[in-house]
Amino acid sequence: MLVSQSGANRDPSRFGDRGRVDLGRDGPGHLAFGHGIHYCLGAPLACLEAGIAFAGLLARFGSKRLAVPVSSLRWRPSTLIHGLEALPVRLAP
Repeated sequence: MLVSQSGANRDPSRFGDRGRVDLGRDGPGHLAFGHGIHYCLGAPLACLEAGIAFAGLLARFGSKRLAVPVSSLRWRPSTLIHGLEALPVRLAP
């Protein structure tokens, strides 16, 4: 038996626009940090660090855009990890 981790957090009955990155999405019940007794001890710190990093990035760079056409983005060919191979962006103050 193999559990498809790439399907995690993509249930259409729980996540309306599951294919879109939504940093403000209501998070309870997602699988990013595990569940129950296996819940990640570092999850609160990781969330805090990510919030600080993204806030700093957004404040520092006024202009953010893809450096390549959307059609050239490539997804990882994996059944375990759903994500882009790379996300080239152009940042300008």
